[in-house]
Amino acid sequence: MNDPFTVLGVGEDAGDAQIKQRYLALVRAFPPDREPERFRVYREAYEAVRDQRKRLEAKLLRTNDAALSRLKLAVVAPSSPICGRATRATVTALLLEGIDRACTKVSGSPEYCCCGDPPSVPPLPPHPSHA
Repeated sequence: MNDPFTVLGVGEDAGDAQIKQRYLALVRAFPPDREPERFRVYREAYEAVRDQRKRLEAKLLRTNDAALSRLKLAVVAPSSPICGRATRATVTALLLEGIDRACTKVSGSPEYCCCGDPPSVPPLPPHPSHA
């Protein structure tokens, strides 16, 4: 599924009322009996971000997808088809970085994480082919 915030046309900082209002406007413009496929896409996007907990999950998943994409680029060098596997520490560091970024977006401060723990993202080790 595409980014639910983009599908609905709202910002990541939109509240429950604004998201619901936008969803209802889209449903009125594209009713399920006339545009069933479009309605299904809007419904899935709304379900993904309809309350604060689900919005945070969507942000974390999108951030982790980006971190995993960066991990893939770091592990597989363009000059070599197989460069090796990422270590557990590298994967953990990338996932922690994604969670830290999402917490910073939610709380507005890198010093305070949304789960109450201070962020602890160790620096990424250099890739062996770039050493």
